Amino acid sequence: KLDGQADLNFAFLGDTVRLVAKGYFHRLTPTMYERKFHAKHFWWDNNLDKETRTRVEGNFTYEKTRTTLRVAVEEIQNYTYYGMSYTRANDTNTLLTAGVRQHGGNLNILTALLDQKLQLGPLHWDNVLTYQSSSNEDVLPLPTLNAFSNLYLEFMIAGVLRVELGGAATWFTKYNAPDFCPGINQFAVQENGQTRTELGNFPFVDVYANLHLKHARFFLMMQNATASSFNKNYFLTPHYAQNEATIHFGVSWNFFN
Repeated sequence: KLDGQADLNFAFLGDTVRLVAKGYFHRLTPTMYERKFHAKHFWWDNNLDKETRTRVEGNFTYEKTRTTLRVAVEEIQNYTYYGMSYTRANDTNTLLTAGVRQHGGNLNILTALLDQKLQLGPLHWDNVLTYQSSSNEDVLPLPTLNAFSNLYLEFMIAGVLRVELGGAATWFTKYNAPDFCPGINQFAVQENGQTRTELGNFPFVDVYANLHLKHARFFLMMQNATASSFNKNYFLTPHYAQNEATIHFGVSWNFFN
């Protein structure tokens, strides 16, 4: 494993610009359970080649505008992953197979991320937008775009009670999401094209209130606040639905002088 990092900081328009370059070269033997696994329903003894990962990453941060931009390129040789397949007929899944797979060619991944935080008085708006590209979606499926946005008010009451009121949303474009295999407790790429499940293009919205008073913290949150309004497409994993709109609340209190 070879890892390296270099950074450069310099003044620009009254603030600091930070440039960071990172990279690594990893050539590793797949883990023991990827090579050998003996259980009641799944059994394999694999002779796997070493996996090689080469990654180059650049980061740009400008503190005055609270902007961060990250771009990374990674090449993987002998990518090792879990795959599964089954047959679906009459609403029943049969002939389930799962195990470790190894992609013999090269796999290339491109990632670009923009992190932008905005503030106007007590109003805060934090955003993260990510672009991803995989050279082989059958082996490593990825949503092309991921977006996270958090809009909230932060203010003080009577100089002692800190309050945050807002909402956060997560969204990603449609893609063939990895399935979950309970028998090995792993997410696996669905290899049967007829049973692949496309997820995405649905917002997950949480509305919340956070209060902090001296040593006590309180929170109230409605999770998946808009779930019932979008035809119940609230899935992050195929066949495992998220809860509909749900209320969560809690208290954290430190008892000390």
